[in-house]
Amino acid sequence: MMRGFKVAVTVLFAAAAFSAASAQLKLGFVNSEKIFTQFEGTKVAQEKFNKEVAKWEQEASKRAKEITEMRDQLEKQSLLLSADRKKSIEDSLRQKIILHEKFLQEKFGQRGDVLSKNEELTKPILEKIQKIIDKIAKDEQFDFIFDYRAGGVVFAKPSHDLTDRVLAQLAKEK
Repeated sequence: MMRGFKVAVTVLFAAAAFSAASAQLKLGFVNSEKIFTQFEGTKVAQEKFNKEVAKWEQEASKRAKEITEMRDQLEKQSLLLSADRKKSIEDSLRQKIILHEKFLQEKFGQRGDVLSKNEELTKPILEKIQKIIDKIAKDEQFDFIFDYRAGGVVFAKPSHDLTDRVLAQLAKEK
């Protein structure tokens, strides 16, 4: 009887091992930082981006210099100017400062042109990389591909997506 139990347990473990082996996931990873630094398209996009940002920085520097010169002029001539002329220069200076700050916000702010330009130039590269990852994943039947640098999933078989199940459960709990 003990022998029959051992055989049954052995058969059970073998069946479990076989089903676990057949259910193994195929995983892979990419190093997005390495892809970006070594891909020629990224280098070209970075050069375009740098040129555009350099123009904006040059314009910002020019505006800041004009403001500084105007302040210096106002300080030096303050005692010699009539009240009306002094007020006119101060108003003009304030207007230049406002325009400069607006320019800086438009170009370098949180939703500025620098961010937009960066997204514009990197989006096609990211889409190209994603297409290649998707093709490799499908051709070689990967279940998941992770990004080594970012730690996120860059490809997952749709059959592993639990989103709809979670939404269904949430709907049931209303």
